[in-house]
Amino acid sequence: MSDEDALRARVATLEDERRRAFDEAQREADAMFAQYQLSQLLASGDNLEKLAPAVLAEIARTSGAGAAALWLADRTRRTFHLIASVEPGDEPTASGSDGGTELPIAFADSGTAGRWAARAGWFGVPLEESRALGVGGAGRVALGYLAIRPARGGTLDPGHARYLGLVRRELALAFRAAQLRGALLHERATLAAILDGASDAIIAVDSDRRITRLNGAAARLVGAAERQGIGATCEAFLGCLPEDGGSRGCGRTCPFREVLAHGRPLIREQIVAGVDSGAIPVAASYARMTGSPPGAVAVLRDLRVTRSLDALKSSFVATISHELRTPLALISGHSQSLLHLGLDAPTSRHHLERIGDAVDRLGSLVDDVIDVSRLESDQLLLDRAPVDLQALLRAFAAEQGELPGAPSITLDVPALPQVDVDARRIRQVMANLAANTQKYAGTGASITIRARHLPPDSVVVTFADDGEGIDSAERAQVFDRFFRGERVRESRLPGSGLGLYLCRRLVEAHGGWIRLDMARRGMSISFRLPVLQ
Repeated sequence: MSDEDALRARVATLEDERRRAFDEAQREADAMFAQYQLSQLLASGDNLEKLAPAVLAEIARTSGAGAAALWLADRTRRTFHLIASVEPGDEPTASGSDGGTELPIAFADSGTAGRWAARAGWFGVPLEESRALGVGGAGRVALGYLAIRPARGGTLDPGHARYLGLVRRELALAFRAAQLRGALLHERATLAAILDGASDAIIAVDSDRRITRLNGAAARLVGAAERQGIGATCEAFLGCLPEDGGSRGCGRTCPFREVLAHGRPLIREQIVAGVDSGAIPVAASYARMTGSPPGAVAVLRDLRVTRSLDALKSSFVATISHELRTPLALISGHSQSLLHLGLDAPTSRHHLERIGDAVDRLGSLVDDVIDVSRLESDQLLLDRAPVDLQALLRAFAAEQGELPGAPSITLDVPALPQVDVDARRIRQVMANLAANTQKYAGTGASITIRARHLPPDSVVVTFADDGEGIDSAERAQVFDRFFRGERVRESRLPGSGLGLYLCRRLVEAHGGWIRLDMARRGMSISFRLPVLQ
C-alpha cells in the first residue's frame, strides 16, 4: 500500500471515529433534552389523570417505542392497577388496551408484571422509592411498573434500558407525589363538603383568635357574609354577649382564649349577637387544634328553634291540662248532682247531656293527639277513593248549619272533577277550619267556601271568614303544632293548638298543600287536592 492509500485509510478511520463521537454526543444531548422535557412534565403539578398519559407519551417518543403503559400501586401497596396506556400519534388518554391487545388491568406485584412483560414482548422496569431504616428496615418500596413495547415490526433503541433506568426513580417520586396530591385534594374536598353541609356553625381561629375558616352556617347564624368573617376577631364576628346581660364582649372569659391557653375542651351555652335578630342563644363546643400553627375550633348550635319548641311544648302541656281538667270537672259535677240530688227526669236528662258533651270533647282531644302521633311517625293510613267534592262540600255545609253556634256558610262551588282523597279525613280538615272560625273569628262571623278546578290535576278549596283575622307577625306560625295566637291565649278560649297543624299534615298526606291567603278582612285559608286521574 502506498503512502497515499495509507493516508486515505487513516483519514477515513478518523472520519468514522468523529462521526461515532458526534452521534454519541447527539444521543447524549437528546437524552439530556428528553430528561429535561420529562422533568418539566413531572414538575407541572398536574393531577395523575393528566400527568400519567403525558409522561408515557414522552417516554414512548424518546425511546422510539410503539406503546407505553403504567401500573401504580393502590393505597395498600398490595396491587398494581393500570393507570394509563398510550401509542405515539394518539391523544394521550387513560386507557385499558393497546392497539387492540388487552393489557392486564392489575398485577399482584412487580415480579408478576415483569414475567408478563417478558412473555408479551414488552420491556418494563419497576418504579421504586427508597425506604429509610426504621421498623421495616432499609430497602425499596414498589410503587408501580412502567413498560414499553417496540413499534410494530421494529426494535427499541439500544439505549432505552439506560434511559428508563435513569428516570424511573424520578418517575416513582413524581407519580407518588401526584397520588398524594390527589388524595389531599380529595380529603380537602370531603372536608369542605362536610363543613359547608353542616347545619351547625363551625369556626376556626388562629392563636390571635382571628378567624381562619368558617362555614356557611356560621355566616347565616350572625347574618354576615363568609368573606366578612375571615381575618376578623372572634369577638367582632360573633359579638359575644355574656349571660349576665352585661356589656358586649367575652373579655377574659373568651372560650377560645381558654382552650388556646389550657388545651382542655370546653362546652358551654352562651349568647352571640346576630346582625338583625339580636341576641342568639347557642350551645357551643370549643377545642384546641393540634399541630402547627396553633389554633382552636368551635361548633355552635343555634338554640332558638329548640327553645321555641320547648316553649311550645310547655304551652301544649298547660293547654292540654286545662282542656282535660275542664270536661273532667264538668263530668264530676254533673255526676255528683245525679248521685246526691233527687232530680226529676228532665233535669237528670240535662245533666246526662252535659256529661255526654264533656265526653265528646275529651274524645275529640284524644283523637287529635293520636292523629298527631300517627302523622309524626308516618303511620297514618288513608282510605283513598274517588270523591265528588261538590257533594261533599254541600253535605258539610248542611251539617254545619244544624250545629248550635256554628257560623253560617255560603257556598260558591261549581261542578268539579272527582278528587282522589280519604273523604273522612278531608271532612276532618273542613271541620277544623270551621271550628277555628267559630272559636276565633268572633260572634256573628260567617264563612264563604269556594272551590275551583285548576287544570289539569288540581282542585283548590278556600275557606274565607269575615272575622277579626290574625296578627301579621303570627301568620308564619299558624300551621305549626301547639301554636295559639297571643290574642287567643289571652282570651282563654279552649283549644289545643293542633287544629290547623292537623289540617296541614292531612292535606300534605294527600299530596296537596295548604296556605294562609292575604285577605283585607278576616282569615282566608286555601288547600289543594289532587284530581282523580
